[in-house]
Amino acid sequence: MPERRRYTKRQKGVVVAIAEMSSVAAAAEKSGVPESTVRYWRDSPEFAEIRAKTKADLAEGWIVVAHLAVDSMIGALQRGEFKPQDLPTLGGIATDKSQLLSGAATERAETRDLTNDDHERAALRDAIKREIAERHTDAEAAPGVEVPAVADAGP
Repeated sequence: MPERRRYTKRQKGVVVAIAEMSSVAAAAEKSGVPESTVRYWRDSPEFAEIRAKTKADLAEGWIVVAHLAVDSMIGALQRGEFKPQDLPTLGGIATDKSQLLSGAATERAETRDLTNDDHERAALRDAIKREIAERHTDAEAAPGVEVPAVADAGP
């Protein structure tokens, strides 16, 4: 039977930090600790503070990278060295990472209420009634549904 390896709290903390900064698989490969052990340590309440500190440190680091990328883009533009495929990509990734790791919004979603506009509401109601009528298989109209006339768009 193989001998059980023992790790100090510091070694465990370093492996957990690596897992937080990259992935469990990367931490396991780099440290030689089995993935299941890394996963167990990472999920352990004992290392919650390390996980939180690592995320905060990463967020701060990405904010610095984002600022440096912007400065580099400005300098490259001023020197006429701008390569569209390089610096904007770095700036975008740095911004995304800083937003994600600092808990800021990483996407934007909008909704529109169609029921506040009488025209939109009427068009929506008519479309629903036409759909109900089309789905009704009997020869007569669906009960309680008056199908609005549809203007022929013509050729």
